[in-house]
Amino acid sequence: MRGEESAAPEERRKTPAAGLGWRKESVAGRSEKAPVILLHGFAQTAASWNGVARILQGQGRRTYAPNLFEPESGLALRACDCGEELTAPGDAAYDRAGGPTGDLAGDPARDVADSPTGDPINHPIADKPTSDPTSRLTSDPANHPIADPLASMGAVCDRAAAIVRLVAAAEGAPVLVGYSMGGRIAAETMVRHPGLPLAGLVLESAGLGPADDAARAALARRNGEWAARLREGGVAAFMDWWETLPLFATQRELPPATRAAIRIGREAHGAETLARSLEAWGAHHQAAESETVAALAQMRVAGRPVLYLAGSRDEKYAALAARVRAAGLPARLVEGAGHNVHLEKPEVFSRAVAQLAGAPPSGPSPS
Repeated sequence: MRGEESAAPEERRKTPAAGLGWRKESVAGRSEKAPVILLHGFAQTAASWNGVARILQGQGRRTYAPNLFEPESGLALRACDCGEELTAPGDAAYDRAGGPTGDLAGDPARDVADSPTGDPINHPIADKPTSDPTSRLTSDPANHPIADPLASMGAVCDRAAAIVRLVAAAEGAPVLVGYSMGGRIAAETMVRHPGLPLAGLVLESAGLGPADDAARAALARRNGEWAARLREGGVAAFMDWWETLPLFATQRELPPATRAAIRIGREAHGAETLARSLEAWGAHHQAAESETVAALAQMRVAGRPVLYLAGSRDEKYAALAARVRAAGLPARLVEGAGHNVHLEKPEVFSRAVAQLAGAPPSGPSPS
């Protein structure tokens, strides 16, 4: 157990985070290592980061895995490692969630089809006890309202930026990590919020935006077709088709239990939620690839390390990694991995994140 897990309540102290409107309750003995925020992909839950979160926690790092689909008006995060919560007051749904990430809302009336609190697939690091559920950082939604993230790409990026600021106020500048859709949101957040207090950025198998207007139009048509398919056929039928895409070919080599867990995660959200995410967060709403690459380059100039990761067996994103490297940014291919590198090679992925978090601002590009 880490120091904060056994800290008595009186060792915690409330302090204001100047200029942000947050209320901070710090914990004695907190790790000085940069915390890590993990943004999941399309049709996933925070549990998709379980393997990586455990490894990073073993290194003494805090990990936060928000539910990007969460439509509540406030913010709530629970650290995967010790249960300390970053939350907005009055969000009773978060309090009902019960799991160590606090990312599930237990309101059956909502469209997000959450699993029961006893389902470990939706409760990353479920074996870690909560040390003190009253220890939390609070954002006042009256002063800092957060729009429904499914409203637009701008709304989800605003939410991601608010999460970064929330964690930074409590723990210090975090490393932001995003996979696939989560990586696209992370990249777009850097375009829209270039001054965020980050210790680094890792993008995994993430699109960086359309190359031109024709590509943007094609992406809009494709995402519209996928959204219609979800609404017309439902989640199960959509996922039967989704799993046959060449992008996920390597996942068919995984053990049956792992594939079953992936499928549970893919069916954890309702059809309307997933359809709206395709329409609102699709790549057709991102800045052009050239603009995104420029924003990432500016991050490096400002002394914040950036790394693009892709699997060597993921042809599409391996090619994107090559373009990123050609633009002078660090990019790395993980040998033997497909689209979901952190699932297939969690040790290698976690090591890359840890190396970035501890790298000097102008360190050499990974090969």
